Amino acid sequence: MADVAHQAGVTKTTVSRVLNNKGEISDETRQKVLDAVEQLGYRRSRIARSLATDQTFLLGFIVPSISNEFFTEIVRGAEDTAWEKDYKILLCNTEGDWAREEGMFLFLEDIQVDGIVVCAPRLPEEHLLPLVEQFQNVVVVNGQGIAWRELAGSIETDDVGGMAKAVDHLVAAGRRHLTYLGGPLDARTSTERYHGFLNALNAAGLTPEPAERAICFPTNLEGGYSCFKQLIRAYPQTDGVACFNDLVAAGAIRACNELGVRVPDDVAVVGCDDIQLANLIQPSLTTLQTPKQHIGALAIHMLLERINGQRDHETVTIDQQLIIRESAP
Repeated sequence: MADVAHQAGVTKTTVSRVLNNKGEISDETRQKVLDAVEQLGYRRSRIARSLATDQTFLLGFIVPSISNEFFTEIVRGAEDTAWEKDYKILLCNTEGDWAREEGMFLFLEDIQVDGIVVCAPRLPEEHLLPLVEQFQNVVVVNGQGIAWRELAGSIETDDVGGMAKAVDHLVAAGRRHLTYLGGPLDARTSTERYHGFLNALNAAGLTPEPAERAICFPTNLEGGYSCFKQLIRAYPQTDGVACFNDLVAAGAIRACNELGVRVPDDVAVVGCDDIQLANLIQPSLTTLQTPKQHIGALAIHMLLERINGQRDHETVTIDQQLIIRESAP
């Protein structure tokens, strides 16, 4: 920085203000500094900057599955926003494992990231709460429980209302024997979507079927495929299926094709999340659209507000939109 200041004929303070876009600097002086930076090949030391500001300008981002496009899209929105604010993201993948998720919190604390976003945490509330309490600069996306909300920002998708839209659509299309293909109730999203399914059934005056819920594990293509094959053999009267996510729904459609079950003539299928796959499979998938990149961007904005001292106990709820395609017209 001293070399840049000497080259431009200004003080180091002026160089710092130009590089950090702070203070009132004339266009002529700013250009002199930028020209000197380019001529000298100057690059700021992140370590020196961290020592001066007591910040690392690193953010941790914990997800349960990086192979799931739902989370990769959230990360993409987060990373674009962080980059604009001169922060970098360290991505941590837990594979839904409790011990791994806790270990990621501790790792990120050890390397002194400035804040953490954790998506769909699998840890029970009594385990998550001490980790959030210890770090404080935390935003939780679709977390279970409520105790940690006093310590963290919160973003939640309206999974109850979203799944109700899916069921209402199936009922309006004349479907009466409905099943929910979902995962174990160890995550908020899975629990909320199932409750939305049951609430909508009751509101429509339909009695839950013996197999109103089928457990898919894992909640991916293979899980949806094997789960639906077992379901349709045991309950051939099923004429509508609401799925935990688009991967489960795609697996169910694959099983239908293999078994000669016509979609949507025999069984209508609705997914959730609207990943790219939803519009590529045949038939194209009716699904609930979640603004994934928007969630990622919003999480970073909320986290940076907390880092800068604005620790409002804010919960933002994100609506879902039903996108009607061929699998459930």
